Amino acid sequence: MLTSRRTGFTLVEVMVVSGLMTMLAMLLAATWSVLGKPLIEASAQARVAHEANLAVAALARDFGGSLPGNAGRIGQVKHGKLVGRMQVANSVVRLCFDSLGTPNGIADWDDPDTVISYEVLDGNLMRWDEQAGTTFVVARHVTDLEAHEQGDGVRIRLTFAHRHVTRSYTLIGLDP
Repeated sequence: MLTSRRTGFTLVEVMVVSGLMTMLAMLLAATWSVLGKPLIEASAQARVAHEANLAVAALARDFGGSLPGNAGRIGQVKHGKLVGRMQVANSVVRLCFDSLGTPNGIADWDDPDTVISYEVLDGNLMRWDEQAGTTFVVARHVTDLEAHEQGDGVRIRLTFAHRHVTRSYTLIGLDP
């Protein structure tokens, strides 16, 4: 006599597996809300700190004194020296570097001097060499640049925002 074996799942087995899968999905969702969100927050904070470091490094190089010469080396003390600074509408910082060829120690704000401008455009801190006509992105996620006269320098406040993280950094650039 032959007995037939039925293959497949019973309704009870399917319901038990469905209930276990639902509990597993609820546990994963709870774990993500506890662990995942802080990881995203930490990632956004790291991005903001990284972009702030890039901005500070670029501004520090330019406020530091001399532009590099054509060969990429730092200019001599008299050549390419920072000789002037101004703020335009408290949102643009302009720096004037003395001529590499014929330095006169005065900010001419035009050829033969080199003028470097910093400005926020479309969420990016831009550095523009007005004489060479070159522009590049210094830092991203920048929402605001405020530049205020300090007498012997300028106070620059940069605000960065990425995801839900917003941080402001204040720098003091001293006159040459």
